[in-house]
Amino acid sequence: MKALKPLKPYMLRRWRTGDPPNCHYFFTCARPGRRGYSVSRHGTVSDDLVRRWVLGLPGPRTSIVSLLGCKLDGLSEFSFYSFYGGFDLPAEHPGRLSFQEWLTRWHRDQSIVVREHPTCDFKPIRPETLDAVASDIRRLQSAGRTVILIDSGGQTRTGVVCNHMRAAEDSSQLP
Repeated sequence: MKALKPLKPYMLRRWRTGDPPNCHYFFTCARPGRRGYSVSRHGTVSDDLVRRWVLGLPGPRTSIVSLLGCKLDGLSEFSFYSFYGGFDLPAEHPGRLSFQEWLTRWHRDQSIVVREHPTCDFKPIRPETLDAVASDIRRLQSAGRTVILIDSGGQTRTGVVCNHMRAAEDSSQLP
């Protein structure tokens, strides 16, 4: 496989929970292929572009906490990719890998962990989902993992989670 140039994720921001010196950091950003990157004329995102996005993620021992689910019209937010997500039923995607399986196949050496909490773009996130996302982020941070929280555009749903966690933006030291 040819060497790929890392691609900085769109809307990458760093957040802090707690006060120094006892604080923890995590990142938010948009899904791979969002804004400013070329996608096919059919709206699909190439595997090479997703691999470059993964290579551009900050930190070691990466964990991705995904809020990707569906658009208002019910379209899966994973319909742009060769893999499917947590909102999708595996039986509806025969022969395709899940997001976690795809990452393991192409980025095995990075040991990326995915936690999916499917939500609907532009709809409120249920309180129990917010609590589960916050719990996953804290658990992954405690395990020494670099946490990346993603949604479609990198602002709206991730912003709700950051507010729920009382996180403060701290993007001064972005990689």
